Amino acid sequence: MRKLVSALFAGLLALAAGSAFAAPTLRPVVNVTGPVVTIGDFYTEAGDLAQTPIFRSPDLGTTGNVSALIIAQQAQAAGFIRADTNGLTTVSVHRLSIPVDEALISDILLNAFAERAGVPPEEIEISYTSPLPVNLQADANSVSPLTIGHINWSPRTARFKAILNVVREGQSKPISVIGSASQMVSITTLARNLERGTVITANDIREERKAANRYAGREFLAAADLIGMEVRRNMRSGSTLTPRDVSAPVLIKRGAKVTVLYKIPGMNISTQGKAKSAGGKNDLIEIVNPISKKTILAAVVGKNIAVVSTTSTQVAAVLETR
Repeated sequence: MRKLVSALFAGLLALAAGSAFAAPTLRPVVNVTGPVVTIGDFYTEAGDLAQTPIFRSPDLGTTGNVSALIIAQQAQAAGFIRADTNGLTTVSVHRLSIPVDEALISDILLNAFAERAGVPPEEIEISYTSPLPVNLQADANSVSPLTIGHINWSPRTARFKAILNVVREGQSKPISVIGSASQMVSITTLARNLERGTVITANDIREERKAANRYAGREFLAAADLIGMEVRRNMRSGSTLTPRDVSAPVLIKRGAKVTVLYKIPGMNISTQGKAKSAGGKNDLIEIVNPISKKTILAAVVGKNIAVVSTTSTQVAAVLETR
């Protein structure tokens, strides 16, 4: 039994020794975030020498190929004597980065403008009048690779100038961005030309995003308020509509023959009259009885149809003239 325990103990020691002195392996592809490439970036099992730099990193966002033989020689010169090429000819080294492109710039600006305007970011639209940086890269290990230094923005004109700070090689470097930022609103416009007197349908209108500053202080009707209304003048496609541009459709024209309904519980009476004025739905118009020559007020409810709020006296008068 004692010999068996001794043998197991010796085996464990040998296994531990083998792990402690495992042969290092040169990686064929290395990704780094810092300005230098260390022994530990190139090799596994680098131990205490892992943080020792032996090469400068490529530029941000770029890739470079390094001779495996030179890597091994540099590592050995730095004290890592077990460094080898492991059969490799070259090693690809890529410097990780964060692209400072239009998407990233627009995202940070949209949130800034939205916060100032007190609206969601999706209600802001940005365009640029100055060229944006090309192939600009920020440090991949930066917590805030792009920040806002200063913004000068006029919501009335929509113009802005922003100074943004980009973290490169551990330092903050400013860039200037100029453009327009507009708060957008949804406005109902005409989808086609309409002639005066046309009754608006759902196919006649569409929703468009417009810059709010262009329509400040103006009142526009929503789709729900337009459908079923009549345009009061000829209007072109793309026009916005205000309360002055529409009116309720004329259901009864002046001088038209009108069916007048008298509705009371258990009885419906109708008679004919002549409209003394035109009216749309729910308008009160004057209607003259052609026999009695009496004039009554009736509410327009349909095409050449009006309803009278009846009293017993009115009903009797109607029956007398029938």
